[in-house]
Amino acid sequence: MEYYKCPVEDLWREVNRRKLGLPLRPRDELSEALANDDERRGSEATTVETIIQGGFIPKNVNLGHTAEFGSTVVANQLVDEKIIYWTMNTFFPTIQLFFESGRSCTIDGGQLPDARIGLDSALQFQLTDCAHEEDGRVTNSLLPTTYSGPGTGMAIKEVVIAQRTSIALQPIHPEDAKRWTELDRPHTRIATETHTVVGIRLRGMDRLAYIWAKVKNAPATRVWSDVRIAGLRNDVPVPNVWQPERPIKPGAEKTVVVKNSLITRNSGAA
Repeated sequence: MEYYKCPVEDLWREVNRRKLGLPLRPRDELSEALANDDERRGSEATTVETIIQGGFIPKNVNLGHTAEFGSTVVANQLVDEKIIYWTMNTFFPTIQLFFESGRSCTIDGGQLPDARIGLDSALQFQLTDCAHEEDGRVTNSLLPTTYSGPGTGMAIKEVVIAQRTSIALQPIHPEDAKRWTELDRPHTRIATETHTVVGIRLRGMDRLAYIWAKVKNAPATRVWSDVRIAGLRNDVPVPNVWQPERPIKPGAEKTVVVKNSLITRNSGAA
């Protein structure tokens, strides 16, 4: 996140919360230190606390997007499923998990416009060993094809719903900014937001890691979007990423969707 337009008091408070151990620094250096910490630790840096709620989604999240992705699923229904493929953020702010059992489910993070699904680093690290599609690019599994098949999926050992409190950059109303001089006047503040996340522990992980959603453009009135598990079903086939004529090597990538405008600047020229 961009911290340069935040009040120096907010920056100091956040630096102390993260225990970065910085001596007295000007605003620009504090802002850069926080941005670097975000880059290094990801969602761990912006998380204040995560409180496990159990297996049920809060009522205000439960009814969102049911027409698009299906009814909300109780978290423990995913326990012992084995992930063999997943897709994330190609067309919608979702991650879809495909299981060895033939079923699939969608984890929906689109409660806010312009949101995108994200993963805690521990879960991201585990899942990248599996064949997947992210932002329109397919990456084949690192596992040799001789070992793929029944029994090799990533087993889900625990699933929970949790309430996470994270820091967020929110705009400062002009009236509230009048106490600062024109030269030092900030435009954003560091606030906290509570949002619903989905925690998953795969076989081989010693603790839960979380799936969350966040808007791409901050500051915003609301930065973190709620997440829910939806649409557990057995009518969606696993995508075929191994084209017989051009097989993808283990660990290799291939673009399947180009997410750019097809209208060029000169498209209307004679």
